[in-house]
Amino acid sequence: MRILIVDDHPDVRISLAEFLGQIGHDCVHAGSAEEALRLLPQVSPGLLISDLRMPGMDGLALLSAVRAMPSAPPVALMTAFGDSTTAIEAMRRGAVDYLRKPIDVRELHRLVERIELAGRTAPIPSVREVADGVIVAGADLDRLLALADRIHAAPDLPCLIEGETGTGKELFARRVHHGGEPCDAPFVALNCTAISAGLFESELFGYAPGAFTGANPRGAEGKIAAAAGGTLFLDEIGDLPPDQQAKLLRLLEDRSWYPVGDNKLRRLQARIVCATNANLVGRVLEGRFREDLYYRLKVCHLRIPPLRERDGGVLPLARALLERAARRRSRSGMVLSPTAERIVATHRWPGNVRQLTHALEQACLLANDTLIDDGLLRSLIDDGLGSSTLRPAVAATGPSVAAPAPASHQPPAQSALSLPQLPPGRISLDPTGCNLDAWNRALVAEALRLNNGSPVRASTYLGVTRKVLYTLRKRYGLFEPDDRDEE
Repeated sequence: MRILIVDDHPDVRISLAEFLGQIGHDCVHAGSAEEALRLLPQVSPGLLISDLRMPGMDGLALLSAVRAMPSAPPVALMTAFGDSTTAIEAMRRGAVDYLRKPIDVRELHRLVERIELAGRTAPIPSVREVADGVIVAGADLDRLLALADRIHAAPDLPCLIEGETGTGKELFARRVHHGGEPCDAPFVALNCTAISAGLFESELFGYAPGAFTGANPRGAEGKIAAAAGGTLFLDEIGDLPPDQQAKLLRLLEDRSWYPVGDNKLRRLQARIVCATNANLVGRVLEGRFREDLYYRLKVCHLRIPPLRERDGGVLPLARALLERAARRRSRSGMVLSPTAERIVATHRWPGNVRQLTHALEQACLLANDTLIDDGLLRSLIDDGLGSSTLRPAVAATGPSVAAPAPASHQPPAQSALSLPQLPPGRISLDPTGCNLDAWNRALVAEALRLNNGSPVRASTYLGVTRKVLYTLRKRYGLFEPDDRDEE
């Protein structure tokens, strides 16, 4: 076991290190509490033994600082000025023991053996990298991998994978596809939001020659046929238009389909895996997603927990990701400072594993030496989103907004930064809180009403692109039955 000895007297450090070395332990010295805090992330000791009275930060302050860190090592204090009050305070702050100087080596030996035994029996999150780059940290991901392997053995059953953005849904879809074994079968991915509703059917099912105006004269093979013998992965299934939901349900029920414009029945020979970051139950209740399709997809179900809910914690995963990034950049020995580790452990990580991975890759690239400090890490994760409009507010009430009167003529397109600001008093907020999603929906709906439902004029009026307006309309269900194709 590695032991960090902290004392301002070199002879004390040397004598303790000699004894502990004789019984098989590796010792690291620090002449002050400040030096010990700098060494901690580099040496990762199994035990820290510190003097109580030292210049600068004393032993009790060091104990508090170490205990506040994620994955903190046990701390024992020692002093020649011991009394019961100090010992009680040390134990109250979390010290594992309190040793009096001169140190009785038998007491020290018992202490070290007790800590070493506890370290061997305590549950330690397993961290390992498996196929397709998945890093497993914690028992919950172990269970998900085992479940994915069981689903792999039933290729005739559809699978639904739910999870927030960045949790690794496609990685688990690939795990369902290959089951942890080498696999040459095709894995065909289709993002349901990247294709317009009018083209989705021909993209999925394919089409016969001359099936519609502008079609390839030789026809086209759809994604279902391309995935034969393998897996068809439908990402963001929650955004699938209602008419296409019915056709997907028919495909799953009958396990057959017709290409567009063709009367020849084809048999489904691919596994169907769907993924979404949307709340499908909520969309079912809102009438935006078919209930029968939801239950048909959920025959096999994986929910990928967000990073903040994983039982293994964030730090073991972050260390493994940093080690992998360091290998790629040929920068061995990269570590996070104690403050940076606290940031990693306490940050909400709205982008989940994807955001954490990118932050550590950037930190590995930009750090001047092997230590990644809190300043660099903060600059990389402070994206300015705050309470982003992508995450709904908790409060249920909404604001009243007095929209500016429409201009008599259509203004030229301009950026959001160049638009005139609302004068004071034009926004009335409820002091008890507001729902930012409800506010955004009201703004978009009012802009469309003022511009007679024209997406072109409404997007210019709001100072956003048509693509942004389309995304907002889709999110808030602000489409008329006959105007989807206009987008």
